[in-house]
Amino acid sequence: MSEIRFGDLNPAAYFVTLVVMRPMKRHLLVLFTAVTLTLCFRAPRSWAGKRPAPAAQPQSDGTGIQRPLYYNRLIASDDLKYRSLRELTLMRNTIFARAGNPFRKKWLADYFGAQPWYHPLAATDQTKLTPLDKQNAEIIAKYDLALTREQLQSMLKEVMSSVRADGPTPEDKIELRLLSARLGKWVGSSDTPEDERSPLEDPAVLDKQLTLEQLKDLSRRDLRLLRNIIYARRGRQFHSGLLRAYFEATDWYKADPAYTDARLTDVDIRNIKLIRSIEDQLGGPLTDFEHNREDGWILIS
Repeated sequence: MSEIRFGDLNPAAYFVTLVVMRPMKRHLLVLFTAVTLTLCFRAPRSWAGKRPAPAAQPQSDGTGIQRPLYYNRLIASDDLKYRSLRELTLMRNTIFARAGNPFRKKWLADYFGAQPWYHPLAATDQTKLTPLDKQNAEIIAKYDLALTREQLQSMLKEVMSSVRADGPTPEDKIELRLLSARLGKWVGSSDTPEDERSPLEDPAVLDKQLTLEQLKDLSRRDLRLLRNIIYARRGRQFHSGLLRAYFEATDWYKADPAYTDARLTDVDIRNIKLIRSIEDQLGGPLTDFEHNREDGWILIS
């Protein structure tokens, strides 16, 4: 017997059938039809659950062209142009994720945790990092660090234009956090509670006593920067070229030759001690050399 589809039923014939049928059979037919229609048009139960985490995808350069996050050849400058801070961070960290690097930053841990090829270890397996990997990580890091304040402001303008037009995507929110950290001021949503902002993203958070919860995602590199932000906000000059470059990209840093530690408040001192205690737990504060390595091609942020 051939299958009867609902699209094949004649509504008029169906109505006449209901009229001439006996009441009991009529009720049964109506009930059968209602149940069948419900089952046909109800969304499958499996669709109602939580969507699976997205797998790793190539990133667009803004022109619709998809570009990979990992290269088996030497990276060229054109591979990095038009990349967001999020993409540059993912490119550099993909190299180390392939070697099992564990990540303290939640968004990185979440991203790579969704990749079927990622298997975190207690520490990066250095034997899996090829000379090409290290060279590419250095190229990405140097490109990222060389972005000027004007370039960062241009990137911010582009993101905000997209947010105003279509609303913020999860990627936009991460990008705004990264831009906040680089520009030294909060540029994300004003609705974001202060206790959900990293002190790296919003230095105003440092006006209050920090908590361990606020520092749990920060790497040794981040902790070094954060500890020195406290001094920088009071006008301290820095001999470190890395720290000078970082603070000069902000619009609030004013080096003062007359600076002394007497300018530090009680809250400043307590926050410095807390940050330093976590640095010690992770192996001690970074030197400039170690900071440079962690920014680039041997370790990871």
